[in-house]
Amino acid sequence: MTDPRSATRQRVRDIVARDIKPVRPLLPPGRRVLLLVPIAIAAAIYAPFGYGHRNFDHLGWLASWGVSALEWILGLLILALALRHAVPGRGVSRRFLIATLVGAPALIVLVTVVTYAVEPTKVPPGLAFRFWIECVKWPITIAAPILLVASLLAMRAFPTRPGPVGALCGLAAGVLADSGWRLACDVSAPSHVLGSHGLAIVLVAGLGAVASVAIDAIRR
Repeated sequence: MTDPRSATRQRVRDIVARDIKPVRPLLPPGRRVLLLVPIAIAAAIYAPFGYGHRNFDHLGWLASWGVSALEWILGLLILALALRHAVPGRGVSRRFLIATLVGAPALIVLVTVVTYAVEPTKVPPGLAFRFWIECVKWPITIAAPILLVASLLAMRAFPTRPGPVGALCGLAAGVLADSGWRLACDVSAPSHVLGSHGLAIVLVAGLGAVASVAIDAIRR
């Protein structure tokens, strides 16, 4: 006589077997970052060559392209961290996350101070609001494609903490966009740079967190 429990187990196995579908393996974080390198390069060079650039002769090669390259590399490192943190069981420690969230703004401040020390320029009289709008709007626009692709790559890993992962993706996108935009903006005054460029980075990071949480909620 057939055991009913054996028949039930076999039916369950058959149901599960029919439901199983092959999935594409998740690439390591480093290889997924490489997928974003072309977009990151385009974001860095679009602003100074597509929008216009400051006087590189006054600023010098090191304070212009050298510092921007350092900021660009930082953006890629943050992106790699975000993609690693997105994989359940491979996340980084809270201390490391805090260090990243503190270190990135600190580098932006350092870049701002160095740029102002080399070439001090201020907003022309009567144009403060116009410059502020431009330097918030354009970095966000440039960062948007990076944030979109980075968020899709990160959410494919089904992160257990989508908010922090999305915020890191947004932070990376904002830093990458700023690496080029700082060469397009003619103003180096810290009050302008931190109040507009810095605000744009914060807004992109917040947008990344909200978008990732929303995607996770819809998917559930």
